[in-house]
Amino acid sequence: MAFLYSLVSGINKADKSLIYIAAIMMCSYTFSDLLPILNNIYLDWILYDLLTITILIAAIFTSYVLTSTASNYIILGLFVNACLTIAIYYDLYVLDNIDEWWLWSVYSIGVNVIDLLMIAVLFINKDFLGLIKLKRFIFNRNVLQQNQIDH
Repeated sequence: MAFLYSLVSGINKADKSLIYIAAIMMCSYTFSDLLPILNNIYLDWILYDLLTITILIAAIFTSYVLTSTASNYIILGLFVNACLTIAIYYDLYVLDNIDEWWLWSVYSIGVNVIDLLMIAVLFINKDFLGLIKLKRFIFNRNVLQQNQIDH
């Protein structure tokens, strides 16, 4: 739906970045459901998240996609999803844990909330969580501290 919305709303705009991002996300989620690559669904999800991040970054560097709020949120969301999936895979298949604990709830809720946030940002392309402002604050603060150290 996010792809179709982006396609319809951005068809007459010069910047097609949201359409490309939505198309990449649609393909990633479709392929991850239809084309298992590894012998474990969690490993497939990790692989597809990392592959999607790589494709998005490549699209940004080749200027097919402009850096935007949506691209930042999507890359961060996919990274967090991949980290949560690595944690749950490690817990279930490496540690062979069968007892439910807080990580399972964090994973279940976290992945679904992040997926909804990624979909929402494709519709509105706004920094509704203030993550871009936080990033600018942190990096500007580090630059200021580095400049003070250099002088």
